[in-house]
Amino acid sequence: MKPRLYYYEDLLPETPVEVVGEAPGIDDRGLVERIIAAYRRSAAAMGDLGGPIWSGIAGKSQTVHEALLEGDVDVVAEILRHPARSNLHYGFEMVYEAYATSVRENPLIGRQQARWTHDNLVRVAETIGAIRTYLPEVDFQERPWDPESLLAAIERTVGCELRFPNTIPEEHVIRTSRGGICHRAVQAVYQAWRLGQLRAFAGGGKTVEIGAGLGRTAWFASLLGLTDYTIVDLPLANVAQAYFLGRSLGPERVVLHGEPDVAGPRVRIQNPAWFHAADDRYDLALNNDSMVEIGLEAVEAYWRQLARRAEIFVSMNHEAQMFRVADLPGRLGLALKSLRSFHPIRQGYIEEIFFLGGRFQD
Repeated sequence: MKPRLYYYEDLLPETPVEVVGEAPGIDDRGLVERIIAAYRRSAAAMGDLGGPIWSGIAGKSQTVHEALLEGDVDVVAEILRHPARSNLHYGFEMVYEAYATSVRENPLIGRQQARWTHDNLVRVAETIGAIRTYLPEVDFQERPWDPESLLAAIERTVGCELRFPNTIPEEHVIRTSRGGICHRAVQAVYQAWRLGQLRAFAGGGKTVEIGAGLGRTAWFASLLGLTDYTIVDLPLANVAQAYFLGRSLGPERVVLHGEPDVAGPRVRIQNPAWFHAADDRYDLALNNDSMVEIGLEAVEAYWRQLARRAEIFVSMNHEAQMFRVADLPGRLGLALKSLRSFHPIRQGYIEEIFFLGGRFQD
């Protein structure tokens, strides 16, 4: 991992690294059957993979796509239980075939990954006010930066116990009493906390996330009380999200493409075609680390929907592609109030909060 990704690497105490093992006795057959059925329906409804970058990523996952279409439950279950043996997670998680092979050959990579996680954990604790922010101009500050102290401080601040589901064998994590933690999970804690902060300004907590990775933010949002949550992503990403959230939340709290919605707390997992055809309104919308990578035409289509159907939109993206999220309101003729700042955890990323309020008119 490149040193510039860290804020405090040289100051951190020793990081307790562990490799996630396989969970014994997983009863997931019913969930896998639902995932296969939902993927077949969803893939048939999608004509566009989401832009050139994501078309290339989909090409690397062709064998997973074919297995899902063939529908052998045992084969698909093995893919979902052991993502290090395929490219199911390629593009949005760290454990996929090529990366897992490189870590096996060079364990230092995994230790560096855990070190980055530890650094992220300090930054989250500082950002949400769980611990005092470190001042590099002095050298007399106490640094309660061991993972257990950081977690306890974060939990006191957010008002609930955090739990970190470990559903990915071979993932390098920081082992804690709340489960093994990877850097994606720490970032998801921050994202869920930010959504929780904004709920009061939006008038409610009904949330949509465009591009959700593994679905970790939905998991932590549920712990923080955001229980009406919709994920919109490509069909293969939906597969990984459905499995993670089905294992973590419970299959009864996950609604997949083509399934009837349910009353009460749930995460609904859908594809872009469904989102653009629907008319649901949301209090909060989130996109993290993908909007600048899916093609300008697709992004503008999302913005037209969000500007009409959401109150507040949170973007956490880099600016190293052909366009910036900051440029999009002007392209669409939207005069919006917004807040812009550096992302507190990810160097090179910008966090922007747009106050939409149904501004866009056809």
